[in-house]
Amino acid sequence: MSGRQFVETLKQLGYPKAHSLDPSGLEWMFECEELVPFLDWFCTNVNSANVLDAKELEEKQNDQLKRDIECSRKRKQSLIQKRNRLSLHQTGLTHRVSKLKTVESKAKSQYKKCLEQTQADNTQMNNSLDELVKSVSRTTDLYDRKGDVSDQNSHVTLDRPTSPVFLSQLTQEEYNKTEDKFTQELTSYTKRLFFEGIAEMTGQDEGSRYEILEVSDPENLLVRGEAEEINISECKELARIQAFYPKSEAKRINALMNSKQANACVQSAQDIIQSLKHGDFGRDSSKLSQRINEKRNAVSLVKREIAGMAERDIPALIQESTASQVSKILTGDYNLKLARQDYFISNQDKVLNELILQRSRNEFLTMAYEVEARNHRDIHRLLTAVKQLLYTQLKSYKDRMKMMEDPALSSTRQQRGTIDSRDKFSTNLHHMLCSEDREDKKHLFLTFNSLVQGADKLRQKCSSMKINRIALEEKQEDKLKQLEKSLQMSEQVVYSGSSTTSGQPCMTPRQLMESMTQLEEMLRKLEQSIKEVVKDLEKRKQTLRHDTLLCKERRLFSHFFINPSQLNTLFDELSSRLQAQKLH
Repeated sequence: MSGRQFVETLKQLGYPKAHSLDPSGLEWMFECEELVPFLDWFCTNVNSANVLDAKELEEKQNDQLKRDIECSRKRKQSLIQKRNRLSLHQTGLTHRVSKLKTVESKAKSQYKKCLEQTQADNTQMNNSLDELVKSVSRTTDLYDRKGDVSDQNSHVTLDRPTSPVFLSQLTQEEYNKTEDKFTQELTSYTKRLFFEGIAEMTGQDEGSRYEILEVSDPENLLVRGEAEEINISECKELARIQAFYPKSEAKRINALMNSKQANACVQSAQDIIQSLKHGDFGRDSSKLSQRINEKRNAVSLVKREIAGMAERDIPALIQESTASQVSKILTGDYNLKLARQDYFISNQDKVLNELILQRSRNEFLTMAYEVEARNHRDIHRLLTAVKQLLYTQLKSYKDRMKMMEDPALSSTRQQRGTIDSRDKFSTNLHHMLCSEDREDKKHLFLTFNSLVQGADKLRQKCSSMKINRIALEEKQEDKLKQLEKSLQMSEQVVYSGSSTTSGQPCMTPRQLMESMTQLEEMLRKLEQSIKEVVKDLEKRKQTLRHDTLLCKERRLFSHFFINPSQLNTLFDELSSRLQAQKLH
């Protein structure tokens, strides 16, 4: 294989400049191992029979032109259809624009109503805010009031022009001073009533601590005088009185009798003196002597009687009166103690009443403070909830205002040439549309003109891409059509000399065809077998419906294989029935 053979092949094919080619200048192609197979095939197999002449080329070109004309006609028809659709679309848009005018007028009227409603709502909101501010100021004023106490006539006076409305706003200095003064006076009164001059009577020291008497508990009484040492001393004193009482009582009786005797003697002497003064005896001294002797005899008789009584009756009587005298002593002692006890209890009740009044005042004031504090806590919770709600509303309002501050959402009276740096939407849109220009050169300011230019460029790109897409679809359709035609031509070439009379030859393998034939035969046999089984099953069902004995036999066989216990139960029942029939 050489360049000379390649040139000869070109001459045979009728290449116009084959005579001017130098075979030695083409030897370099045969040095390339990749081209040698192609050149060998070209020089060996290609000849003048494989080359089309001018007439055949012209026929083929005519066919191509006809196909091109047909394709152009179809394309023209498609363009006409698209033009008609676009005209319909334009008509629809024109109709929609005509409808938009009424919608626009309606939207303007709605906008006007919304604007008026918004103004009314704004006015109402301002009024509500004013009322809220006033309410808050009044509430704040209520809690800001302070009460100052001045000591004038022991009354509470306020230095501020507005009086406090809450108890907690009042100072408690005057109240505390009054209570301290009351406590001091009550203490001095108690000391004066129970300690000064009374300690001797109660058996306590002057500096001892006074304790409240508990009448219900006798062991806690202060004036009972029933301590152990006091009881012992009182028992000793009572024993001494019991021992000393007979002697003292005898002496008392003797002294009383002596006194009576002396008084009787004096009375007798006075009677005699009176008789002498009146001259009852005259000058007869014997009568006087007789009278004196009678008196002396009477006195001596009385003395003897008294002496007899003193020796016999008076000691027994004194002994009998000792018990009653002890009872009188004890009764008098306890009456004294009870009187002292009543004295202390009555005074103690006075002190306790004052203490109860003081405690009731303190507890009432504490209760009033607690009730007011509870109401203040409720109000604080309500105000905290209102504060949280207002804070949430304020945050939402700030978010809405921040969103409304976006220049893209507000219409400006004068059109700006540059984009505001706060307008994030327009800035991001400019970066997205004008990214190529931004990479080429950096702008100090972002303008709306560049944004519009970027949008125009994007629109042009979209339109060009649509055109390219349509062209590509058309090319794809042409190629598909050419592929179909080529496929038909290939089929004609492949099957042109086929000897089959029942159509085109089968392209599937013989083994696959045999397997499919066997499968179809098996399916046919299986279908026939299923039909026979179904037919036999229906026949048996029909037989079972009419023959009850056969049905029972079938049930017994099923029990024999499935449920033997049930079969045994049935046989037992039959046996019992037979036995019953035999008995009858």
